[in-house]
Parts: sequence; structure tokens; C-alpha cells
Amino acid sequence: MSFNTSVDRSGEYPVRTFSDRTVLPSGQTIKIEFQEDWTRKKYYYNVYLCTMDKRKSESHTRLKMTGKDGLKGLLWARNKIQEFETFIADTNKGVPSIIMCRWDDNRRRNAYEFGLKRYGYKFGMIFGSKALYKTV
Repeated sequence: MSFNTSVDRSGEYPVRTFSDRTVLPSGQTIKIEFQEDWTRKKYYYNVYLCTMDKRKSESHTRLKMTGKDGLKGLLWARNKIQEFETFIADTNKGVPSIIMCRWDDNRRRNAYEFGLKRYGYKFGMIFGSKALYKTV
């Protein structure tokens, strides 16, 4: 797997993140990040997807930023999500893992649904908000 792993120990408990990035044909950088959370019986992975013009603008990225490459970025992200599913299934043997995607607006929700629904993702409430999720 080509995911970079980091651990943030600044909070109450350590938070593990898995991430990957690539440069799209337009020159924009796309980054996907899976942030791990857990309960006593399950792991949860929240998916963050970010498209940016400059690498150093990563910390200043607005949530509504859009890519210039059409669906290429979303197809790359979908493939990374599938790759992460395999990685997590091998890593967390015997413990249910839920991968969840949330959205900023209805247009993004529809795009995520279109790309992930056929791979077993469904709508539901997780931690009190709507999400598109799959149990691995």
C-alpha cells in the first residue's frame, strides 16, 4: 500500500491518519486522508478529499474548492478508497471497520453516491450526522 501514516498525539488520545496524494493533469494536487476513530467494538475511518492549486496552500484550503480535471480526481479517490478497504480488511482482522464519507453540499453528495453506491456504500446516520458508509 502507498499510504502515509501519521499519529497526532496533541489531543486527548492519539489519532491515526492514512493519506496519499498525486498531481492531476491540470497541475492541481489532490489529497485523500482517512482519519481513524474507534469505539470498543469498531473502527471508523472518515474520508477527507482535498483538491488544491499549490501544495503550500493545503493548510488554507477552503472546503468548497473544486478541481479542474472533471471526474479524474474523483476516479482516483474512488480507487484509493477501494485500495484502503483492502488495506484495512487485512490490518483489522476480525474487527468491523466502517469507512464513511460526508459532504458539504447536495452536489457533492450526489457525486459521492454515484461513485460509491455500486461498491456497497449506503446512506445512514453515524455519530449524529448523515454519511455514506460501508462496513469492511
